[in-house]
Amino acid sequence: MNLSNSITLLLSIHHAVTTVNSLSITESSRAQTARSRLAEAFRSPSKKLTLHPEIVLPEPSDLTLLLLRPSEVTKLSLAIRTRAKANAIFVEGTVDALIPMGKEQDAARGNFPGPNPIIYSLIDESSLSSVLEQLQDVDGVEGVMVPFFGGKEIDSIDSYLEEAKNHPTLADGCGAIWEAGLQPIPEIVLAPGAEWPEEDVVRLVDAVKETCGGLDPVSIVFTNGETAEEEEEEKDDEPSTPKLTIPASISKRLAFIGSIRTTAGEGRMNYATSKLSDCNFNGAFLRADCVPGYRLNPDLNVVGGFWSAAMGDLKSLKSKNFSFRSKVKLEKDVPMEWFNYQKDIMEDGALGGPGGAGAGGELNTDAG
Repeated sequence: MNLSNSITLLLSIHHAVTTVNSLSITESSRAQTARSRLAEAFRSPSKKLTLHPEIVLPEPSDLTLLLLRPSEVTKLSLAIRTRAKANAIFVEGTVDALIPMGKEQDAARGNFPGPNPIIYSLIDESSLSSVLEQLQDVDGVEGVMVPFFGGKEIDSIDSYLEEAKNHPTLADGCGAIWEAGLQPIPEIVLAPGAEWPEEDVVRLVDAVKETCGGLDPVSIVFTNGETAEEEEEEKDDEPSTPKLTIPASISKRLAFIGSIRTTAGEGRMNYATSKLSDCNFNGAFLRADCVPGYRLNPDLNVVGGFWSAAMGDLKSLKSKNFSFRSKVKLEKDVPMEWFNYQKDIMEDGALGGPGGAGAGGELNTDAG
């Protein structure tokens, strides 16, 4: 074989390998369906902010609660779909706990309101393989949220690129999720106080695409990191939202979702959603931290009642223009049905006082 033929053969081999690599991240038809459903859920035709609550499914402490859990999860799923009218649901917990919600949502296909796509929140990257295997038998799940770099905060494009080098398996993980017929949804945690110029945001989104294996994810979730100082701040301080503006040049590539962590009341959630809209986000990821006392009293009936009232308030036309700092008292910050639903529990102190943990005084329904 002469030199010319050898070079031709090497080029042919290189082309074949490149083709195989590109095909390795090609979405299956099931993954394409999931992408379509999530893209529809994450973007509003009217360009309003879409709303996606985080549901934490607790592990029962005894056998009786374990037996009751499927019916409680089903009722919660129904409330989120028909009363809260969420656009999609992020769920944290075991896959077994998720099954009744998936069945309820999938059974609503073709009805109105239709099903909410479910995104499973991955806590431990090392468990991805077993989670994907279990999710194959769960209806209604369309995506898996993956906290990139284990949730480590990123303060610049350079720090992202450095961390990406230290986590080479992320591309394989995203590829496995696509192969399973689902959509990987990266969560990027931004360091508080970091500045993100427009050109760096574009570079960051391009870098996330490369980390995923060269294919744009259907969405990226941006979360503001929590410092020790912020954790000690008073409850009436500004809600935690990502301090980053989505440039118009990339706004149509994929959906951008911003996390909101705050204590409900006094217009905080409304203020936080307005900030995300101002920064060109497509949707709001309403973290479980918004639910009063959810860590101490993870009653799923309480959770369903709260999101039904709070999300109805966020979608109402009465709560769109206000200033958080001026403490404008909205007519219904958390609607009256939430007050009626929770009155006895609040007065007994199970969820803490309405002004925060341990707070006393009378309930102020105008302030939520």
